[in-house]
Amino acid sequence: MRTGGVGLRRETEKAETFLRHLRPLEGGLEGYCRRLLHDQNDVPHVLQSPIANAYRDFHRYAEGTNFRAWVFRSVHVEIQNCNRTYQRHRHESLPEELSAEDAWDLALAEPLFKALLEDPDRILNGCDDVVAHALKQLSFLERSVLLLQAVGGFKYREIAEILQIPTGTVMSSLARSRLRLRQRLVEYGLERRLLVPEET
Repeated sequence: MRTGGVGLRRETEKAETFLRHLRPLEGGLEGYCRRLLHDQNDVPHVLQSPIANAYRDFHRYAEGTNFRAWVFRSVHVEIQNCNRTYQRHRHESLPEELSAEDAWDLALAEPLFKALLEDPDRILNGCDDVVAHALKQLSFLERSVLLLQAVGGFKYREIAEILQIPTGTVMSSLARSRLRLRQRLVEYGLERRLLVPEET
């Protein structure tokens, strides 16, 4: 009987510790799934499996290591598996070899991008749907990198570990995704006459 009580107490402690680590990540994980999945109805399923597996394997987790990266990695793999069933492929409009520096230089060369950077609230106040749609237009890798950095707050190295890609790929993908979002925001501003091209 005493052994059963000790086992139950350990399992209860494991569950409490696991939930203490998981709770701060819930919103970020859900948002990450919503933005990456092709079918929004899959969010609960995609979250359930990796979270259950993480709990099952929680005895392997060493306190003080990066729990957040560990869970995001599991969720990311599940998202990839789920999205593979849709077999979606997009054609890229920008070259894959565009470096982070080139993307930034290209962005700053555009006067409308400068206007967007100087007064972003003018456009951002009413464009949640525009941003969501623009995110969906990014490639899976670009969207993943952007969301891990913007929503998850991960550093380049951590994103590289989660996605199992080189750090340079993280940086170039982030630059491309930011450039594409800026382009879409400028288009939105022009369509709504919130940005006006400068007369030369």
